[in-house]
Amino acid sequence: MTSKPVTGSRPDNDSAGTAPGPLRWIEEFINTRRADGDVIAAPQQLSQWLHDRGLIPRQAAVTDAQHARAASVREGLRALIAANNTETVASPRPDGLDPAARTALAALTAHIPLTLDVSRQPPRLSPATSDPIDAAVATLLIAVANAVADGTWPRLKACREPSCRWAYYDHSRNRRRTWCSMELCGNRAKARASHNRKSTPRAER
Repeated sequence: MTSKPVTGSRPDNDSAGTAPGPLRWIEEFINTRRADGDVIAAPQQLSQWLHDRGLIPRQAAVTDAQHARAASVREGLRALIAANNTETVASPRPDGLDPAARTALAALTAHIPLTLDVSRQPPRLSPATSDPIDAAVATLLIAVANAVADGTWPRLKACREPSCRWAYYDHSRNRRRTWCSMELCGNRAKARASHNRKSTPRAER
């Protein structure tokens, strides 16, 4: 699967890793597709990305099919965190959000093997596959489930600015942060709203 880059400039909070714990992997994974290209555009790049985070051994190789699945999982996760920013992903979307991504993610996750490991205390979800790449993707989805359970998931959002869609973790007390960067995306949205108001004929207001 080939995904077009998220359009627009990269936000000023470009450094990945603002989310806590393993949820940071999800934030970084979503942000592999950005304005200047796709960090995991090839299977070898995905393999390196997973290895750099300790999710697979260095010798593990990603197949074309696994690469396509991972790209679909990434865009499904982007759609999920867009919903955390009070946005419903609906067609048509000219802004980098795929309206079919959630459906595709649901179909993919139905075939990703997980098991409840009761040999550990407390019991926890674990990948139920010996394939290191499939296990790594399963580990990412486990991070989502754990974030839902501990209450941190709603804070991981996609920037509401259509030209951005950067993943960010909302550290605000009231959980109402809308943009990844107020200085960049927030000001851009406000300028656009101001322009629209000024260009609307007075009789139509």
